[in-house]
Amino acid sequence: MKKWVSLGIAVVLALVVYFAPFKGLTEPARRTFVILIVAATLWITEAIPLYATSLLIALLEVLLLKNVLDISYKVYIYPFFDPIIVLFLGGFLLSRALNKYGIDKRITKIILIRTGNSPKRILLGIMIVSAFLSMWMSNTATAALMLTVAITIIRSLPEKEPFKIALLLGIPFACNIGGMATPIGTPPNAIAISNLAQLGISISFTEWMTIALPVVILILLITWWLLSTMYKSKIQKIPFKIEKLLPLNIKDKWIIAVFIITVGLWLTGQSHGIPAGVVALIPAVAFIGSGIIDRNDFRSLGWDILILMGGGLSLGVAMQQSGLAKWMVGRFDVGGLTSEIQLMLIFSFITVIMTTFISNTSTAALILPIAITIGVTPTAIALITAFSASVAMILPISTPPNAIAYGSGLLSVKDIAKTGFIVTMISIIIIISWLFIFSRLLG
Repeated sequence: MKKWVSLGIAVVLALVVYFAPFKGLTEPARRTFVILIVAATLWITEAIPLYATSLLIALLEVLLLKNVLDISYKVYIYPFFDPIIVLFLGGFLLSRALNKYGIDKRITKIILIRTGNSPKRILLGIMIVSAFLSMWMSNTATAALMLTVAITIIRSLPEKEPFKIALLLGIPFACNIGGMATPIGTPPNAIAISNLAQLGISISFTEWMTIALPVVILILLITWWLLSTMYKSKIQKIPFKIEKLLPLNIKDKWIIAVFIITVGLWLTGQSHGIPAGVVALIPAVAFIGSGIIDRNDFRSLGWDILILMGGGLSLGVAMQQSGLAKWMVGRFDVGGLTSEIQLMLIFSFITVIMTTFISNTSTAALILPIAITIGVTPTAIALITAFSASVAMILPISTPPNAIAYGSGLLSVKDIAKTGFIVTMISIIIIISWLFIFSRLLG
């Protein structure tokens, strides 16, 4: 019933938009607006799977725009195999191999061995591992892995020990924060890069990390301090043991070697000139060709996420080509604003509010095509929007890591909302301040 109601709402809103007397809206832009409204309604209500909405976007673009825009239908299909999609596919393959053969668990154990039994150091160690793994693999998978470690530690704690909450919140928060650090860390990053590419602005793997890593480190440390202070442990040492690491076998060494080579090439892209999307094919060939990743593994990759991203990129192309993005920017009355900071704040808060309730990928797909044309340095506003989509962690539904932590049954909505709101607001201030400085340096 809910599905049909949502579909009905989408149709009604589409008709209202199409026949509304919007001033200055051309026929191609009006039809694209209809597609945008349908996509936004279906993404928000999840009446049909998110990736199905992405496929519907491509279909509607071809059917509704073919007679009003002198553009080949292929333009709307290309984004589904955009180089950034291939880059993300490579990231998924690395993530699957690390997880399947327990390399991620090894990294966790190595860190925990070095933290000792101090609650604050354990929290910092776990948050660092969570953030680091989320830079290269799914933050959802990372959260699930790290929570199994956390539960083991929690079982050794007294019943009313506040440190339990700090540990349970530290993992999803660190996963969300860590995903900002690399282009493959989370889908909004990839969508930002692709939207910038449509303006002829390229940002390399290294350039992204140069901008993002200082933000990630600062927010991560502040979040750690905040959790350590708000949920201060009542005990000095936590009694738990780490199992001894087994020797690496030949498959483990192969996976680690491919990981190091791939990441190394991503980070040195400006030196050798090989596109990041092409480098992403290395783990695909190395793992699938050697049998590390089998057919079932390949089928279980996040294809739905890739299609969802492709739909967002395709929608962005249509908004640019039809003139809808430019028309929508005019509705913001940019000229009446006194500073870039105001625009940055507006788009950051819009992104956070939307991401609190719907997928951050869907939010980025809707907001970024508009954001990059508002008059602020495009790279700065694109990164602000992408980062804001990652730091929106006020509710359990805001991000998959939050949902996983809440699903443990050991956290209340109040725990997540109270701390998540503070972390989100602090993160926005840091992000906007850093990228405002960055935009001044560019300008």
